[in-house]
Amino acid sequence: MSCPQKSDFDLSRNGSDGEEHPARPASSLHAIMLACVVAMAGAGLPSMAQAQSGREAMSASRQLSLPAQPLGQTLNMLARTWGVSISVDSALVEGRTAPAQQGASTLGEALQKALAGTGLVAVPTGASVTVQRAPAPTSERVRPAPAAGQVDSLEEVRVTEAAMPSVYSEGKRSYTPQSVEVGKAAQSLREIPQSVTVVTRQRMDDQAMRTLDEVMNYTTGVTREENWLDTTYQSRGLNITNFRYDGSATTSVRSGARSQDMAQFDSVALLRGPDGLFGAGEAGGVINFTYKRPQAERKTKVLVSAGTMNNYRAELDTTGALNESGSLRGRAVVVTHNRDDMAEPSRQKRRLLYGTVEMDLAPETVVTLGASYQNDKNPGFNSSLPRYADGSDIGFARDTNMGAPWNWLNRENTTLFAKLDHQLAAGWKLKAQVRHTRFNEGINAAEIENAPSPTTGSGADWWINQVKTKSRETGVDVNVQGGFDALGQRHDVILGFDTQHSNDYSRSLWPRIGSADVFNRTPPADPGYPMADWAYGSQTVTQRSGLYGSLRMRPVENVAVVLGGRYTLQERSTQHDKSGTLNSKVVEGNVFVPYAGVIWDVSRDFSVYASTAEIFKSQADKLSAPLPGTPLDPVRGRTYELGVKGELAQGLAGSAAIFRTEKKGAAAMDPAYPSTEWRGGCCWFRDGYQLSQGIDLELTGQVAPDLQVAMGYTFNDNVDKRAGDERFATITPRHLFKAWGNYRFSGDLRGWSAGAGVTMQSGTFRKSGINAYNPDSGQYDGAWTAYQFNAPGHAIWSARVGYEINKDWSVAMNISNLFDKTYYSTVGYAGYGNFYGEKRAVVFTLQGNF
Repeated sequence: MSCPQKSDFDLSRNGSDGEEHPARPASSLHAIMLACVVAMAGAGLPSMAQAQSGREAMSASRQLSLPAQPLGQTLNMLARTWGVSISVDSALVEGRTAPAQQGASTLGEALQKALAGTGLVAVPTGASVTVQRAPAPTSERVRPAPAAGQVDSLEEVRVTEAAMPSVYSEGKRSYTPQSVEVGKAAQSLREIPQSVTVVTRQRMDDQAMRTLDEVMNYTTGVTREENWLDTTYQSRGLNITNFRYDGSATTSVRSGARSQDMAQFDSVALLRGPDGLFGAGEAGGVINFTYKRPQAERKTKVLVSAGTMNNYRAELDTTGALNESGSLRGRAVVVTHNRDDMAEPSRQKRRLLYGTVEMDLAPETVVTLGASYQNDKNPGFNSSLPRYADGSDIGFARDTNMGAPWNWLNRENTTLFAKLDHQLAAGWKLKAQVRHTRFNEGINAAEIENAPSPTTGSGADWWINQVKTKSRETGVDVNVQGGFDALGQRHDVILGFDTQHSNDYSRSLWPRIGSADVFNRTPPADPGYPMADWAYGSQTVTQRSGLYGSLRMRPVENVAVVLGGRYTLQERSTQHDKSGTLNSKVVEGNVFVPYAGVIWDVSRDFSVYASTAEIFKSQADKLSAPLPGTPLDPVRGRTYELGVKGELAQGLAGSAAIFRTEKKGAAAMDPAYPSTEWRGGCCWFRDGYQLSQGIDLELTGQVAPDLQVAMGYTFNDNVDKRAGDERFATITPRHLFKAWGNYRFSGDLRGWSAGAGVTMQSGTFRKSGINAYNPDSGQYDGAWTAYQFNAPGHAIWSARVGYEINKDWSVAMNISNLFDKTYYSTVGYAGYGNFYGEKRAVVFTLQGNF
């Protein structure tokens, strides 16, 4: 039987509501044609005698890497992969979309996932497979006898539930992701030979996580260090300095990142350890944000919340098809959020606008355009608390503010992005992303710093701080993904190119304006903005580009070997001071950062893996002796990880890993040369040998039909081999445990839910120094003396109670720091950098869906 050509089909997307839509004929014979989708493995078309029977194909296992795409196209690719004929009436598949599929699968399993929710079934019929409508349910099924000339085949594949492997977690009411895009392709957690934690949309909603800072506070293995108007995140004792959005090119963490609003994102994932494959070579890891995407089904969600500390928030999130066929889909999110900080009169005011449009330009081509704008204002903000000059804790009340009431901070983040997903022949696809960000920041503040005497109270000072910052960054990422057959197995390939260009401009001043009494804080008058010519300033332009690649080979069934890395073509950076004088110019390149991993599927539910990833961080802005100096070689090192991942039950994932990171060659001042500001300062030498090792344990998902949990434990031992094996990341606790669970009641309590969680850690400390007491002067101006500031271990509890009024409306109450514990979230230095953890807070939330 001859097969219709592609022009005989109209396979444009028609929505995702699961309802059958009337076909629109592409020709006068369209309504009565039987479409035949025939494809065979290899270049030729074998005879029917060479083809597998439908029954054989149904149980044969292959490796898949299929995107979400029109159903007809997925059936075509499945036919090619298994070398079997799949027949279907084009009217049945028109306007339907099949989900992405990754990993090992039989044809029967792949068809079940592709047809989930469509009302269609796949029936092996001799040498082929036929896709047809599911018969009406009957009380008793009778298996028909095989027709003449047909092989007695398997029962039809019955679809019992929607199975949509996807990086998008929205609407699934699960803490476990089906797949994640921390790299360039959607993968299940078991396919990634490193530790990965994903915070899904459901978990963010249950725990009322509104910002990145709140997400990181509850993420396994992450330590927060608060500092001047921002927060630094560490994993395994090493800084997390890189972000990705939808698996795009790596971008550096910028000022104000902690306030990034989560309403625009579907999920947040953290890959721990260096991402040597795709350019995030710092050892702490990389955070990937998955944007909410437009949906064909029209939906609108509203959220309003109110709580203690004048905490008020409103969200509007609407999505749906923008044309009749559903080939054009849009989404918009609007947020307004105001709340007081614990340190009065500091207050946060946020506005967020997010919009995106997704277009099916053709059955094999999808384009996405999007933009977001977030504005944060923080009037009356606090800086940090000092200690006494002898290093002891002053014991301020938690609402103490060391800033002036007229302080203000304004931040604007604007992002524009575009994505292209194009399906090529033979299962290959092209992905391209462009992302442009614009960041503006202004600060006008007075603050108290320096440590007062424990006897006289003198020694602290008022300082003025004014800042103006502008940053612009554009990133481009293009890759092709696909696979090939060899040695009886399917092998996956990713090849790509990325480039980033950034321009950072800053002006600032920080003069001391007089002494201060920390117990009677009389602020100076607002000097106006700017108060004078900026004292400091710079403009830095950075350009980097590279090639990356990944080869996932399967030498034998159930074993995958991942090889690849990133080759830096060029990294160029120039810095000028505020007068335009060139301070430094750095050019380097031709550096390869390799990666290797192996994954063994020991059973259907468990995998064992091992990986090694290289660390690479340029420090060419520092110069080595002799004068005039040459750029210092980069920091290098390597992380080794051995672990196991598994599915303990349907919807319940667990993992355990042992890791070891060696980071070598960090810059140290060369004592033989005085410090200068010329070309970044001279001179430095490569020293430093930091060793971090430990274990990660994690359990996430559904432990019972109505109970979702997310639990993680990390043990970390980090030492500086150049400093007598002392800890180098002293604010990273040796023991860190984070847990959350939410239970949905049934029976008489149906509709109610309750949750509880804890963040528990061992003690931390900060090593620094103070001036010893001088009896001759009666002041703390003696010899510099080492000092250790300790923070005891603590456990901070949280809780939730919720009620689903009906299928569309729900209310919830969340309580953070349930027992109102007083503790330092960050221990700093004698003169500054000490921050209390937030006091108990309650927030009530009402959510509705239309």
